[in-house]
Amino acid sequence: MPAPTLVPMTSTTTTLQVTPLAAPLGASVTGLDPARASAADVYALLEAFRTHHVLVLPAQPLTDDHILTIGSWLGPQYQAPEGIPVFGTDAQGTVSVLSNQDDKGIGSRIPLPFHTDFQYMPVPLLGAVLHAVEVPPSGGDTLWSNLHTAYEELEPAVSARIEGLRGVGINPFAGQGLGRAFTGDGQHFVADEVPDFPHPLVRTHPDTGRRSLYFSSFIVKLLEADGSRLDPAEEHELIDLLAAHVEQDHLYYRHQWTRGDTVIWDNRCTNHKRDDFDQSYAREMHRIQIAGTTPF
Repeated sequence: MPAPTLVPMTSTTTTLQVTPLAAPLGASVTGLDPARASAADVYALLEAFRTHHVLVLPAQPLTDDHILTIGSWLGPQYQAPEGIPVFGTDAQGTVSVLSNQDDKGIGSRIPLPFHTDFQYMPVPLLGAVLHAVEVPPSGGDTLWSNLHTAYEELEPAVSARIEGLRGVGINPFAGQGLGRAFTGDGQHFVADEVPDFPHPLVRTHPDTGRRSLYFSSFIVKLLEADGSRLDPAEEHELIDLLAAHVEQDHLYYRHQWTRGDTVIWDNRCTNHKRDDFDQSYAREMHRIQIAGTTPF
């Protein structure tokens, strides 16, 4: 039998430059052209994503098609289960427009507390891609935190106590509709409460095997491994303790936006939050959401 013919890769080198940030996580990526990226470029980007968790593509104007292409390298677009609302609307399609201008898209005005996207859903996001179309001259910074480090820095007694516990997140777009405060009526809401979807407070990254704290401001109650709820006093104490722990400044990278910036983040091991900004200036961001897997 003749030996199989080996077909060489068309390119084994990449034009990407990956520069770690002087921060607890993140790297700057330059040299990427989404319309002409080689297999080596995509591989280098994915390796950087696994290593640094947050990637910044600075001041590079991209179209929605470009950011959709980048997102497709990470995974399929997120689709919410029927009847359970998530950030964004069907009318906007695969790209959500966030703006403080009423006629542009979903309202995006007030500061946002630390959170992990869709932690209240049965299957949260893998990550997201966010592109700056218009930004104010100052303010509106977004900050990402390293939840691997947050887990590693827990006191041993706290780490042991939360092992096996599950957190339940509140859906801000259902029931009381708390999300109206930061999205306005352009966002889709449902009047009914939706089911709880508990997830581990300590999760394992499916790509790297590293463990991280999986806690955000969405978490409103804690369950034991058998599904029973914690004693209210202990639950309150643990939630307050974990909230203070993940809000420590040394865990965060602060991104000061420039028009054309794109940030890609790993939702499985980071929290993020956003600062206030002067509403007399326009702020418009385009975002896509990448489907993930059930936390374990």
